[in-house]
Amino acid sequence: MKKKYEPQLTQNSEPEEIAETIVRLAANYRAPYVAIIGFSEALLEGLSGDLNPTQVADIQSIRTSGWQALGNLNDILDVMLIMSGQIEYEKLSVDFSQLLRDVVRDVERTRPEGSQPLQTELLQTPVYIEGDEARLRQALLGLIANTMVSLPRTQVQLKVKVDDQHLEITICDGCAAANNDDLTYFFEAGWVSKMKNGRWRQMQWQSYLAHHFVVAHQGQIWVEPIEAEGDTPAGTQIVMRLPIAKPEDSPQAD
Repeated sequence: MKKKYEPQLTQNSEPEEIAETIVRLAANYRAPYVAIIGFSEALLEGLSGDLNPTQVADIQSIRTSGWQALGNLNDILDVMLIMSGQIEYEKLSVDFSQLLRDVVRDVERTRPEGSQPLQTELLQTPVYIEGDEARLRQALLGLIANTMVSLPRTQVQLKVKVDDQHLEITICDGCAAANNDDLTYFFEAGWVSKMKNGRWRQMQWQSYLAHHFVVAHQGQIWVEPIEAEGDTPAGTQIVMRLPIAKPEDSPQAD
């Protein structure tokens, strides 16, 4: 007679333990999306033969969806890292001018069909910060992409200026909250607000992670409403301020 094994009822797992388990399996979660993106790019490069225009458009849509899904997954995995207390940040010299150019390239690669191209006012010369390039790029991409998904036809602007001590990055959009008091909770996980056009906008993890990443770099981040003025519609703008590297810490000092 076979022995039966009944499951042992254990205490509920702590959120930190669940987060640690998810982090350990990160590579398995990412692998399918990486494969989708890789094979899509190989097909678009003609490695399996020429494609007709309809096939190119379809595969480009698949690639875009793959990048968007991978970005969402990376956000979730970083939330798990924060919950488990395992998140770590690199401390390297980063050319923020180049980082912003990479962000613009990646936005163009993944923006939804029919959305407006990102308008930019970028730095023309290298400016260095000390920190984690991947996390800061992720913060910017997440915030910009969220706007393009929430209201695809709105214009999004990325502006940057610098003084002797700080970089200031501003993301301006036409997503105006029906009640500006909702912005008080903008950096909380799962923030949601009704917009003036009656649609809903939700920050899943993007603003929550951006806050963590910027504060970890001894920076500041806030959100504020934009009032309609002339041809400029009402909307919101997110502002990040990051300390620039001391001259002796930048590669130009070598």
